[in-house]
Amino acid sequence: MKEKTGHIINYLHRVWQANKEIPKKEAFKDLLNRLYAGDKDILHVIDKISIGAETTVINIPRKDRLHAGSADTLYNRVIIEFEKDLGVTLKHAKEQLAGYLLGQFNSGEGFNFTLIASDCVHWVVFSIDPEQIDKLDTLREDELVLIENKSASFVLQNNEKNAEEFYFWIDRFLFREERQKASLKNIEDSFGCQSSVYIESLRELSRHFAESKKFGDVQVSFEQWEKFLSIAYGSFNGTEKIFLTHTYLSIFSKMLAYSVLSNDDYIDDNEMKSIINGEAFFKYNIQNFIDNDFFHWVGSERNYRELKKVFRLIAQEISTYDFSEVDEDILKGVYQELIDLDTRHALGEYYTPDWLCERIVNEFNFEPKDKVLDPSCGSGSFIRAFVHRIKAQNPDMTASEIVNNVYGIDIHPLSVQIAKTTLLLTLGRDITKEKKPIHLNIVLANTLLSSKGAENLFGDQFFIQIEKKKIMKALNCGRNI
Repeated sequence: MKEKTGHIINYLHRVWQANKEIPKKEAFKDLLNRLYAGDKDILHVIDKISIGAETTVINIPRKDRLHAGSADTLYNRVIIEFEKDLGVTLKHAKEQLAGYLLGQFNSGEGFNFTLIASDCVHWVVFSIDPEQIDKLDTLREDELVLIENKSASFVLQNNEKNAEEFYFWIDRFLFREERQKASLKNIEDSFGCQSSVYIESLRELSRHFAESKKFGDVQVSFEQWEKFLSIAYGSFNGTEKIFLTHTYLSIFSKMLAYSVLSNDDYIDDNEMKSIINGEAFFKYNIQNFIDNDFFHWVGSERNYRELKKVFRLIAQEISTYDFSEVDEDILKGVYQELIDLDTRHALGEYYTPDWLCERIVNEFNFEPKDKVLDPSCGSGSFIRAFVHRIKAQNPDMTASEIVNNVYGIDIHPLSVQIAKTTLLLTLGRDITKEKKPIHLNIVLANTLLSSKGAENLFGDQFFIQIEKKKIMKALNCGRNI
């Protein structure tokens, strides 16, 4: 690695000395050849980068008519716009990228592209404003809003640590040959609201839902989802976009959990379908990872066939990650971005940072017989901390023994699914060694719903409210009034 960081620092000095765009681009191409000398697969990609230089893009919508333009680099779903100095011409670079993206979209290439503006020191990654995904066929180049993904962008600096990070940044965004570390930041970048995977998946889900919602199974799923959350929250504005975003999160959590269990590099069609309907988890003796939830509609033969592109997009991105050493709640970022935050915050629901979960849990000593409960588990941050502490203090406990001692409850159906995924991530492949059926003790319930009308829990009668009906329960005779 020291040799590679040396090449990168030398490259940075060459770029600083160059005062034009072309020599900077040549320095970057030379850097790639030095970093990956002898790697035939990578050198083939570098050739594609050269071939993709000044690629003609047609159907770019401008104010008067469709135009053609030349992208600096276009290859493998990556578009790079090089500039002499982004501090001066960043706005121009964004408009150029917007035009090339719309041109590709209007030419039938979709919009799942990585968009990068660079002066060879600053590398700025952009994504489409999610609010515009349904308007792409009507927007002009100057109307498309690109949002900088600041956590994905990179500024090259003159030190070894930064140079090493740049090497992995290149691999992630330009080549994706080595599996990335599964961190909260990386998972949020790849699957959150600004990611191309989410944007493309939501577009495909929206397109298909417009046709499929006339069928009874899909109608019932949507109506029951909205009804349940309205009861849980008191009021809930259940739009189709929120429903489809929740559907996306459900698919993502299932695919991720299976990837951790199986460690498969490629998932065939039969395997994919069994993941979506939950059967794939039975072979690992996990009995209740997927319940018959509000999002099972995507697994029917008709819907599965039409949504296969969504499943493949998510699976392909997941396959670029290494989940063998996950040291944080990696799902928290995506979960907080895409779930209905306004509603949850109105209920006083907030998310505990990992460091605080660990600080609290580390105050306890867990014996093998001890059981723990998080009555409002969210994405499973405390559950993760519980499991780590129990494993550290009781190294001989099996995965099934740990699972039997850890409980979680949440009011939101997606929280339950995500928390189950977090639990499987924390246990890792140890759970695949179990021979007996495993039941994940994470359930859907409202732990704050208590009876009213009784002075204490041992009164003779109490009132509960189900939907809009008030029901009195008389304990002494077992009657509902």
